[in-house]
Amino acid sequence: MKPDRRNTGVRVFVMLKTPGSLTKKVKEYPFVLGSEPHSLRDLIAEAVRSCLSAYRARAERGKDPVPLTDEQFDGMREVGKFAFGFHYNEKEPDETEAIRTASEAVEDGLVRVFRGNEELTCFDKELKVNEGDVFTFVRLTMLSGRMW
Repeated sequence: MKPDRRNTGVRVFVMLKTPGSLTKKVKEYPFVLGSEPHSLRDLIAEAVRSCLSAYRARAERGKDPVPLTDEQFDGMREVGKFAFGFHYNEKEPDETEAIRTASEAVEDGLVRVFRGNEELTCFDKELKVNEGDVFTFVRLTMLSGRMW
């Protein structure tokens, strides 16, 4: 029997487009998964759980906002978007529904997942995630138009 490694988290990096960047730069950002995923399906679920946890923490901080520091203000000016910590949505996100939606997006090809330069496509294939791995989630945008 395999030892249960789900009790420990793992720190990976996620490639994200820098918001507001005119040059469309992509940077690595640290991302902590609550437990070590063993398949692409687990990776998606853990990524969603981590994002929901961060969302809930921001919502909790938004109940008692504090004034912006000069550093925060300068950072927001660089991005071109100012946020003051208020959380307007009172509805609690449904974790099960969020995981299902994210999994369907990958299954349908609307989102593609890469580890380094390798695309991950098999949902239940054994996946060994190492500390410091770099993942990229690419959301494909469908363009449509009308020809006159």
